[in-house]
Order: sequence, then C-alpha cells, then structure tokens
Amino acid sequence: MKHKAEVIINAPREQVWAAFDDPDNMTRWQPTLESFVHKSGTPGHPGAVSELTYNENGRKIVMTETISERREEEFLAGIYESGFGTTTIVNNFEKINAQQTKWTMWCNFRFRGFMKIMALFMSKSIRKRTDEDLQRFKQLAEGGGS
Repeated sequence: MKHKAEVIINAPREQVWAAFDDPDNMTRWQPTLESFVHKSGTPGHPGAVSELTYNENGRKIVMTETISERREEEFLAGIYESGFGTTTIVNNFEKINAQQTKWTMWCNFRFRGFMKIMALFMSKSIRKRTDEDLQRFKQLAEGGGS
C-alpha cells in the first residue's frame, strides 16, 4: 500500500527541519510512541539504527528504524521493520518561501502474513493516522505545541 501526504507548514525550513530532526519531539506528534532508543550509527544519519516502541490500544508494536538517506534540511528516508512488515518512508521538506515549508511524505507499506489481508480493511485508517501525524507535527513546528 502506498500513501502520499503533504502539509504546508508556516515556518522556515530550518525551523521545520530542527523540529523534525529532534527525537525528543517525536512523542509530541506521534502520541502512541512510547520510546525511541538509538542502537547504532550516527543518530539521524545513513546507517543509524533505532528501536521505536508504540502502544496501539494496549498492544506493543516494536519497529526497527534504519536511516537510508539524509540531505540536511531537505530530505530524510528510512526503512521501518516490524513483525507486520516493512515500510519505507521518504520525507521531503521544500522551501516555499522564507516563512513556509512544504513537507511531503511518501510511505510504501509492505505487509506480511495476516496483515496483508487486514491492510485491505485498514488502509483508510492508516492513511488518516498518517495525515493526523502530519497535522500534529505542523502544529508543533509552527510553535503551537502538540
């Protein structure tokens, strides 16, 4: 399943990137994220590996994040693996003008096992969740908290 989400953020790209690149902000715009633990490599750079633990309605979901590419202030890509499948996420931050940034996120979800079937029924909620995360981040980056 593929999904593209976009949001215009009323903040300079440097400010948006700083907010996005700070792992301490992740729980502010991803409310089900319980922990983010760096495991190896230079944090946020290609080859870095981290473990993310989410609490989804009482169920723990553990994902391994591997950063695959980074161009500071404009691009970050990563691969996220869990027992449900592998997701590739590409984030692009485009400077619109001095005070606006467009964040485009491309997600390619590749589910395995039973989740392949469940994804057919859950695709709308997965897309909605991704869009809501972008809106929460927009609010954070614009200085409005979470």
